[in-house]
Amino acid sequence: MKVNILGAGPAGLYLAILLKQSDRRHQVQVVERNAPDATFGFGVVFSEGSLDELERADYESYIAITESFASWNPLDVRYRGTLTRIRGNVFSGIAREELLRLLQDRADRLGVELVFEREVRSLDPYLDADLVVGADGANSLTRRTYADRFRPELGQHPAKYAWFGADFAFPVFTYIFKETRWGLFQAHCYPYAVDRSTMVVLISEATWRNAGLDEMSEQESLELTQAVFQDDLGEGRRMLGNRSLWINFPWISCASWHSGPVVIMGDAAHTAHFSIGSGTKLALEDAIALARALARWKDDREAALTEFEMERQPVVERLQEASRVSADYFASVQRYFRFQPPQFAYQLMTRTPRITHNNLTARDPQFVREFETWFAGGDGRLVAPPPAFTPLQLREVVLANRIVLTRTGQGAGLVVTSLVGVTPEGRIDPETVLVSDLAPSPTGRGRGGGEEVMISLGHAGARGAMRPRSLGLDLPLPEAERWPLVSASARAYAPWTPVPSEADPAPLIDQFVAAARRVRELGYRLLELDFSRGYLIDSFLLEDRLDFPLQLLEAVRDVWPADLPLGVACSSDSLEAVRAFKAAGVDLVRVLNGQRTWDARTEYGRMYGAAASDRVRNECGVQTIAFGQITTVDEVNTIVAAGRADLCMLDPL
Repeated sequence: MKVNILGAGPAGLYLAILLKQSDRRHQVQVVERNAPDATFGFGVVFSEGSLDELERADYESYIAITESFASWNPLDVRYRGTLTRIRGNVFSGIAREELLRLLQDRADRLGVELVFEREVRSLDPYLDADLVVGADGANSLTRRTYADRFRPELGQHPAKYAWFGADFAFPVFTYIFKETRWGLFQAHCYPYAVDRSTMVVLISEATWRNAGLDEMSEQESLELTQAVFQDDLGEGRRMLGNRSLWINFPWISCASWHSGPVVIMGDAAHTAHFSIGSGTKLALEDAIALARALARWKDDREAALTEFEMERQPVVERLQEASRVSADYFASVQRYFRFQPPQFAYQLMTRTPRITHNNLTARDPQFVREFETWFAGGDGRLVAPPPAFTPLQLREVVLANRIVLTRTGQGAGLVVTSLVGVTPEGRIDPETVLVSDLAPSPTGRGRGGGEEVMISLGHAGARGAMRPRSLGLDLPLPEAERWPLVSASARAYAPWTPVPSEADPAPLIDQFVAAARRVRELGYRLLELDFSRGYLIDSFLLEDRLDFPLQLLEAVRDVWPADLPLGVACSSDSLEAVRAFKAAGVDLVRVLNGQRTWDARTEYGRMYGAAASDRVRNECGVQTIAFGQITTVDEVNTIVAAGRADLCMLDPL
C-alpha cells in the first residue's frame, strides 16, 4: 500500500511507524512544511496510563519515550498566597522537540520516507496514493479541502492563552492563580526536563486588553507575563518564549473523518482543550486505531476507515465534552474566589465528571480526610462524615444530610413535594394535591426530625387542566373537564394547549399568602414557591416582568416566620431575578432548567443540572439544590464538596 501522510507531528510520525512496522512493503511518505528540528511550544504532558496503548503498539518507541520522561506525583495549587498539595496525580513530561526526534529516528530506521521543508499547497500531487492521511493540525489543509464531506464544526473559546517556558523545572504540576490590577492571570506549569518547564498562561480577553497585551510585541508580552509570575518563578529565574503568541483555543469537531482515500486524524479532526492535557494522547491513539483497522481490513479500505471512525469518534466526543467543561471552569474560575483554599483545590480537581469524591479519595486519602474535617466544621476531629452526610443549617432548621428526595421514609435530609396547588384552578392535572388537602407535617408541629419536608407551592398557569402525566406531558383534558386557566398573557403554553386568560395579580398574591399560612399551621418548617418550568409565576419571568413575582415573594416572606427558611424553584436563565429573590429573603434556590417553553431543549446527561446550580450558587451567593440525573451518593459528595450546590436531589434508579 502506498500512503502519503501530510504532517510530521506526533500523529503522522506514529502512524508511519505503525504502518511500516506492520508491513515493511508499505510505501510510507511523511511530508512536513517545517525543518526536522523546528518545533513550537515546549513540553508535552501525559497522565498516568495514557501511554499504555503505545506500549502494546510499538514497544521500542514506547521505551525510548518513557526513558526521556520527567515524572512527578503530586499536584500543587497556588491560590491567594497559599499552597495546597494533592497527591496521586501521576504525570510525565517530555520536550516536544525530543518526542519528535525520537519518533523521527524510529520512522527513519523502519524505512519511512521523511520529507521536510516542503509546503503542501494542494492535495492533488498526493492523491495517487492508496491512502492520504491529513495529520496536518488544527489549520488542516486536508480538512478545508474536503470540508463539504467532513462537515467540520469550528469555534473558538473566548479566553486567550499563550505557551511559555521556564528556565528551571517546577517540582510538580502546578496551577498558579495571580490577581493583578488588569485581571486574573492563570498558569498551568509542568516540568519536562531537569532544567525546563512549560507554562501555559490563560487570561480573559478583558484582562488581555486591560494589560495592553493586544498591542505589545512578543518580547514585551513575555516581560510583562514574567513580572506577573516572578514571585512564583523565584529570584533570577526567567520565563522563555518561542512564538508565544496570545490566541484563542480552536474548537474543532467533524461529522465524518474520511472520504474515499482521504482520512484525517489528530487536531485536523478534533481538538481537546489543553487544560485536560490529552491532545497528543488522542492523536497517538488515533494513529494506533487507524493502523489497527488497516491491518484488519487489508483488502477493504472503506471498511477500515469506517471502523476507525466508529471506534474513535465516541471516545473523542466524550473527552471533548470533558475538555469543554474544564475550559469553562477555568474561564469562570473567579466565581470561586470566595472559597477557602481546601475547597478551591477540591473544586479544581473535580471540575469534570471524570474525577469524583471516591476517585479523589483513592488518589489522595489524606487530602480528602483533611478536607472532610474542614467541610464538617474544622474542629480538629479525626473522623468526619462525608460531605453528603454533613448537616446543613437553614436559618433555625438543621437538615441531617445533603440528600433531597421526593418521598419520605428514605433517609433524606430533605423531602420536596411535587407542586401543591394554591387553588383548584392552579392544578396541573386532576391528581395535583391542593394545599387544602395537605396532611399535617410528619415531623410534628414545629419540631425537627430525621428528615424535613418542604412544601412546594405553585400555580400551573397555562400548563394547567392537563391529563395526568402518566399519560403524557402537556396533554389537555377534554374541554368539558377543563378549569379556567390564567397566565401572564393570553398565550397558550403550546400550539395544542388551551389559551389562558390574562391573570389579575392581586388575588393571586392573596391565594399564595393564605396557602403559606396554611402550610405553617400544619407544622411544616420549610416552604418553596415554584417559579419554574413555564408555570404561572414563570410566565411573568419569561416576559421580564419581575415586579409581580417579587411582590408575591415579599408578601409570602412577611407571613412566613422569620426563623424559618423560604425557598424558590426557578431556572438559572436570569441571575438578576435570583439576586432579587435573595434580597427579598429567599434562603434556598432549587435550580430547575427546561420546560419553560414547549419547544425548550435541555441537554440531558450525567449530573446535567450541577452546572446550572453552580452558576446560581456562586454568582448570586445563595444556597442551592442541584437537580438532574444525580444518581449516586458519590456524585452528591462531589457536587456538595466542590461548592456547586448545598443539597442534591437524588434521582431514583
